[in-house]
Amino acid sequence: MGTREDVYQLLEEKMLKYTDYAEVPVIEVDEVVLFEAVPQQGVLRVEHIDAEMSELTGRVIYVRRPVVDMLYAAGQELKSLDRSLTLRVVYGFRALEVQTRLFDEAKESLRQQYPDENELIEAAHRHVAVPSVAGYPTGGAVAVELLRDGDPVDMGTPVMEADRDAFTFSPFVSREAWEYRQLLRRAMMAAGFAPFDGEWWHFSYGDKEWARYYRRPGALYDQVSFADAQKVDPDADLAL
Repeated sequence: MGTREDVYQLLEEKMLKYTDYAEVPVIEVDEVVLFEAVPQQGVLRVEHIDAEMSELTGRVIYVRRPVVDMLYAAGQELKSLDRSLTLRVVYGFRALEVQTRLFDEAKESLRQQYPDENELIEAAHRHVAVPSVAGYPTGGAVAVELLRDGDPVDMGTPVMEADRDAFTFSPFVSREAWEYRQLLRRAMMAAGFAPFDGEWWHFSYGDKEWARYYRRPGALYDQVSFADAQKVDPDADLAL
């Protein structure tokens, strides 16, 4: 198999890079940006785990409206695979200004290692996506995990924790964690989400990652600032 480092380098080489997403156009942008809260009901559970976005949105996780239906479909698919499992959503929309700050911080922390600007951007992107291609600021990307009988299962690493053991196909996690990851991936893809295999919890719809993965002509959603996300259909009874 080679060393652990060799294996992770091979897995990383198969992952798409910033340059793969940079040229993906956005072909459909809503005139009014509509978000909806992910409901805490039925086959879905919701627990916002990011303190920074929680300061802006409280305990509510917002996503684009079609994503709510897709999450529900994924939850139903998961139940069809194993009745004891439930899909828990822990992250959704991240304001563009938050994404930008996180990316800038990642760049600064790596600047001494990568004096070439293009190499620096790619290196930082592996930690925090470049804002112009990032999924969370579109409202189309989510972070999810599995519950069994109400309790989190072993997925090999904590959700949203940067670690190469979080690669979906890492061979260095337990067999149980590997199987849970594949169940989660299967259910989310059955609902139409694109996986990001650098993070077992990360799936998206409508963003550049989704468009590139499924070879669509372009993304459906662009990145949105917090202020723009508040400009919603007044009849939707929604305000971030």
